[in-house]
Amino acid sequence: MTATTPLTKVIVITETHFEQEMLNHFRELGIKGFTCMNCWGQGHHQVYDEPFIGHSQTRIEIITTDTIADAIVDYCRLPRFEKHAVTAYLETVRVRDADKFIA
Repeated sequence: MTATTPLTKVIVITETHFEQEMLNHFRELGIKGFTCMNCWGQGHHQVYDEPFIGHSQTRIEIITTDTIADAIVDYCRLPRFEKHAVTAYLETVRVRDADKFIA
């Protein structure tokens, strides 16, 4: 069996207009890559869907170290995001070739 390394996957669901700002900050924290996808749903604030653009939220997934993952979650919990549809959570994953995910 090939060896795997435990890492942390951060999932951030945010209003679409925060996507680039967040990705820029996450790069500054040291992420190596990410995956983004359009999404919609219902949460604490309301139902989020935009009839003219097809979505109003973005799901960002990042596989990284515990330290960077915790910094991302802390960023998403800043007071400036409290009144917005922003959430972040963590999952433990096992990967081969960890250097593809971390610097």
